[in-house]
Amino acid sequence: MKSYNTPQQRLKKVSPIALCSLITALIFCSFIISATIMDRTKVANMELEQRIMEKAHHISETITKLLFKTHVLAALVVHDNGEGFDVIAPTIVDDRSIRNVLIAPNGIVTKVYPAAGNESVIGLNFFSEGAGNREALLARELGDLVLGGPFNLVQGGQALVGRLPVYIDMPDDEQEFWGLVSVTLNFPQVLDHSDLDIFDEFGYSYELWRINPDSGERQVIAGNFNKPDSHYIERSVNILNAQWFIRISPVRMWYNHPENIVLIIAGICISFIVFFVMQNNFEMKNMQIIFEQMAISDPLTGIFNRRHFMEIMLINIEKARRKNEDCYFIMFDIDGFKQVNDTYGHQIGDMVLIEVTDRIKNHIRPYDLFARYGGEEFIIFTADISKTDVKDMTERLRASLCDSKYEYDKVSINSSASFGIAHIYDYNLDKAIKHSDEALYMAKKKGRNCVVFYTEDNGQ
Repeated sequence: MKSYNTPQQRLKKVSPIALCSLITALIFCSFIISATIMDRTKVANMELEQRIMEKAHHISETITKLLFKTHVLAALVVHDNGEGFDVIAPTIVDDRSIRNVLIAPNGIVTKVYPAAGNESVIGLNFFSEGAGNREALLARELGDLVLGGPFNLVQGGQALVGRLPVYIDMPDDEQEFWGLVSVTLNFPQVLDHSDLDIFDEFGYSYELWRINPDSGERQVIAGNFNKPDSHYIERSVNILNAQWFIRISPVRMWYNHPENIVLIIAGICISFIVFFVMQNNFEMKNMQIIFEQMAISDPLTGIFNRRHFMEIMLINIEKARRKNEDCYFIMFDIDGFKQVNDTYGHQIGDMVLIEVTDRIKNHIRPYDLFARYGGEEFIIFTADISKTDVKDMTERLRASLCDSKYEYDKVSINSSASFGIAHIYDYNLDKAIKHSDEALYMAKKKGRNCVVFYTEDNGQ
């Protein structure tokens, strides 16, 4: 006769193996739950980073677009010395974020639109002490559009300003400083275009901040942060000469989300999900590494590509500017490379490019930046080095490329390269690239396989 145990008896007969299995299952489920929540958080952070980059770009694009209206005022000054200001100004003030536009010959405001509410601006000297005048001096010094603010206005409220110096062509081909033109933007109203409140809808708090150039302290520009939080994502917002930062932090932690509680309950029963999470994490990490590598490097030579080189150049030039260091661009290309491709084929040409890259890397400093600019053209950035040393280094680079042949199987190739060097005056990236390109052209014109340092004389 079969006997049946009561529930109480069965509980008393729990075996050690069953107990170990239960403990193992609980540990296994805990691992699954932790990995899943971490994975979801990582994906959410990736999506959030994308949103931050989009918002940072939108903020920069919006403010820059509005401040670029100063160029219309500058063209007006050059055309008729600002006589048509009263006619043109109303067409410029076409956005509610624009507080006023003005012109200031020799830095003293003579005309402003709209006049109503801005009467106190007339006669203001931008080169005296006052809010926003530091940027006026910087604009005259740099010769370019400069962003200032936000700062408090005498009329009330806060504002951003764009100061643009204007130069008039003189009969002797010189340019004479005429004065400044300016666009003033209402702040924080100008941020309404960027729709930052969307972060509230996704359960995040945000903060827009900068380092105040007057005090050197951290200054919160806008945001809804209630208290500091160690869990945040931060990205820079570059607007003309200014650098702001946008910081995003979750309002609720993972355990405050009901879906995570459901996940904990479901995880006890769905132990096999751990394999899916592990594989998913592995694929995501690999994809991220591959995409990041593809985004920044040249697929043939493995060095930086042109786009990434230009991105990090802005950071390195700014570092050099702050340290007051001399920095240089070295641009070179392989002489007669088209003939190599035509004679031996593109496969041999690619091998030459790879070997050129290796030879150059062996003769530059580890912290010099090296990139493929396009085709057989390369570019190097070097800082904290004297003019004499950069010439000597470039000559060594030239020698390394032409002193020994390029040999592959039965093919032996003699090759050389032409180099152009340019000092980065005023830490101006575009001007430096143009100068190094002109110096490279002069090296080609001189017969190739030589080094030319850009000066105003050979540039002309």
